[in-house]
Amino acid sequence: MALAEYETTHALSVELDGVNYAGTYRVMTGTVIVHFENETRFAPYAPNRPETVARWLLTDLCRKVESRRRKAAKN
Repeated sequence: MALAEYETTHALSVELDGVNYAGTYRVMTGTVIVHFENETRFAPYAPNRPETVARWLLTDLCRKVESRRRKAAKN
């Protein structure tokens, strides 16, 4: 695989509870890699479209980060 293919990132956003979250993703050898804030998550995308899997992963990351923020605010 060419280095340029790995370096190609795509913008992605999701809305959760009325709040928009933006991240990026890239596709590499059958795997989607999503970046949001300081978090990274990856998963194979077959048989789904990479964009669909990226949206699922970004949603999971956003929920994880928001959960941490709520817990930190309580302490």
